[in-house]
Amino acid sequence: MVAFSKLDRASLYLLGCVMALATIGLITAVSLAPPGEAWSVLARHCLFLGLGVGAFLVTFSLPTEKMRTWVNPAMGILFIFLCLMLFTGLGRTANSATRWVAIGPFNLQPSIMFQCLWPVAIASWVARDPLRLRNPRELFRIGALFLLVMMPVLLQPDLGSVVILLIVTGCTFLFSGAPSRILAILLPILAGIVALAALAFPHVASRLTWWQDTPAQVEAGKNALALGGVSGLGPGNGVWKMGWVPEGETDFILPLVGEEWGLLGTLTIWSLYVAFTFLGMNAARRARSRYGIILMVAATLMISFQAAYNMAMVVGLVPVKGLPLPFISRGGSSILALSALLGIALKAAAEERRAAPPVTELFA
Repeated sequence: MVAFSKLDRASLYLLGCVMALATIGLITAVSLAPPGEAWSVLARHCLFLGLGVGAFLVTFSLPTEKMRTWVNPAMGILFIFLCLMLFTGLGRTANSATRWVAIGPFNLQPSIMFQCLWPVAIASWVARDPLRLRNPRELFRIGALFLLVMMPVLLQPDLGSVVILLIVTGCTFLFSGAPSRILAILLPILAGIVALAALAFPHVASRLTWWQDTPAQVEAGKNALALGGVSGLGPGNGVWKMGWVPEGETDFILPLVGEEWGLLGTLTIWSLYVAFTFLGMNAARRARSRYGIILMVAATLMISFQAAYNMAMVVGLVPVKGLPLPFISRGGSSILALSALLGIALKAAAEERRAAPPVTELFA
């Protein structure tokens, strides 16, 4: 088992950034709690963070080769489970989407686990034979597999998660040495997915015209940020948290942070995500195996892109999508999936390079 002492400095600093973001999320959750509910909110958020820490420790402790072996069966099981959610009464529907499963008092979003499993799968696929990235037939096969696996996610519907996974996949492939003409394949696929989703689901079509009519949710977020000014109103003194900003504890938590902590608070969060991105890429550069390099890049992009999209979304630069701010928003599914992914990636980056595979394996 790779001990934490074997992590390089960039990896340790990266974990420090995640801990700082999680601490900000915990403080914010308590600060935004309705009167008399601070302790229950604190307990709930601590539970989510505890599950995230547990997921990180488990995936960090497991052998990398076992994780690579288990990822495809795990995606198959998740695919079947998502299909059952759609066509049976297993899934819970809210806001015209069937994305959640109720487990006691908690609602989990199983499709979020693709944010952990898919990067592991594509990193393993590329690392096994990098020449696949220059083989049109192999690219077609992995693209067809992606569309098949994502079909129940699209039908929920959850277009945003599919688009994010596709963009992260494309960026990972380009980083791994794929020719730039791969964009000629990915961009039409992306456009086709968006077009089909817009035709099938009216609320998706309405979000594609966000620049013509700013959503009330975004306007409320902007007002909260403006009210906070430079230094903010102070912890617990915000007024927009009283239901005036929809999804203020999850997707739109940044405006409420800005209201209470001001521009200084939002810049601190932005700086932590920028530092996380640079440290993640540095950790990838220092990884000891090709698989570790690719997976560390994919994990960094997965978290950083979500953070960038969320921060752009709340000020109206991109369409509104149900996307939490990583490690800050209240959301057990996101914390669980991204913590597990980070554990797998750091473990793979710290492990020694494997011996070269036999020639027969490259053509398997």
